[in-house]
Amino acid sequence: MSCIFIELGNVNRNILSNAAQNALASGVRRMFELAKKYPDAINLTLGEPGFITPKHIIEAGMRSLEAGKTKYTPNAGIKPLRDAIAYKLEKENGIRCDPDKNLIVTAGATQALMLAMVTLVNPGDEVILQGPNWPDYMGQIEMVNAKAVYARVDEKNGFKMTADIIEPLITEKTKLIIINSPSNPTGGVLDEEDLLGIAALVKKYKLFIISDEPYERLVYDGFRQKSLAAIEGMEDYVLTVNSFSKTYAMTGFRVGYICANEKITENLIKLHENMVASVPEPMQMAAVEAIYNGEHDVKEMVEYYDRNRHLIVDGLNAIRGFSCHEPKGAFYVFPSIGGFGMTSNEAAEYILEKTHVVTAPGNAFGPLGEGYIRICYASKYEDIAEALRRMREAFGTK
Repeated sequence: MSCIFIELGNVNRNILSNAAQNALASGVRRMFELAKKYPDAINLTLGEPGFITPKHIIEAGMRSLEAGKTKYTPNAGIKPLRDAIAYKLEKENGIRCDPDKNLIVTAGATQALMLAMVTLVNPGDEVILQGPNWPDYMGQIEMVNAKAVYARVDEKNGFKMTADIIEPLITEKTKLIIINSPSNPTGGVLDEEDLLGIAALVKKYKLFIISDEPYERLVYDGFRQKSLAAIEGMEDYVLTVNSFSKTYAMTGFRVGYICANEKITENLIKLHENMVASVPEPMQMAAVEAIYNGEHDVKEMVEYYDRNRHLIVDGLNAIRGFSCHEPKGAFYVFPSIGGFGMTSNEAAEYILEKTHVVTAPGNAFGPLGEGYIRICYASKYEDIAEALRRMREAFGTK
């Protein structure tokens, strides 16, 4: 198709938006493309649970389809799901959330985050987030013409974005802070003391904060992730974002949610109408089933990931070139590749070339990810073991 070129005075109508022009191509997807020439490649890049969605959850969605539930739903989500989420938030997170005033069901956590960004942030505002970070945060901040301000986290501070790291970055332009615990890509977690410090900071400067919690149940060594919104006095500042994707292996269902104060929620709902209008009812009914009957599935998956976690951390730390911090949550490791004497891109490509193991370069997760790679250990145990065997053979042991 030819491109139509329209000029009006000095305005070129063919030029794309700043957001489109500045958007970065995915470093993870780039590795996918490079891996295509290796038929035996072991792919440890994508943040996807290594399980099929539990059968009873699938069947709940199918029953809804068979019952003819194929129409639009309320913008905020169907009542049974909002009630179930409110029940879950109070029982598991200590968050009191009126299902009719404080909740909206979204098309996954990704849309929830974009919706929150559009609702809260104006052009020129500053948004503080940790670096390295999930790359979509950066894209969404660009899309609202705001500025990302990175708080450096690394092994020395357990990959934690704590109040003492955040406060020096706050300016008169700061509008929003994003926390993500457990974190993608590092697996770092914020404990109760960390959250109390952040809460005090938010109250002091009267800032909004998004607590992005899709990995909250994927935690290890007896750790229990607490929610920022459960701290007294935080209800007007915090937007709690979550989804069913990681916890219940429901990435393709695209069901997420936001819990926020009534005024914010009213505006989230208005803007949601302009994005996706509503989430399909069968997917929402599957999410209801997950909340009420999915506990056994979660425990089974976490036990599996924990086994993989020990395998990958111990394995990498025995291989020349790697230094791997043990994560407390999510299903990623973010090892330093300083021993290779290469950039993140060079190391990821070198590992692929020598071992046919696909990893994600750390700089795909922002400029502060340079010097690392990300590996997802939600894959099959046998695939991780084989990947480690190949890397030991290629690079040697310490």
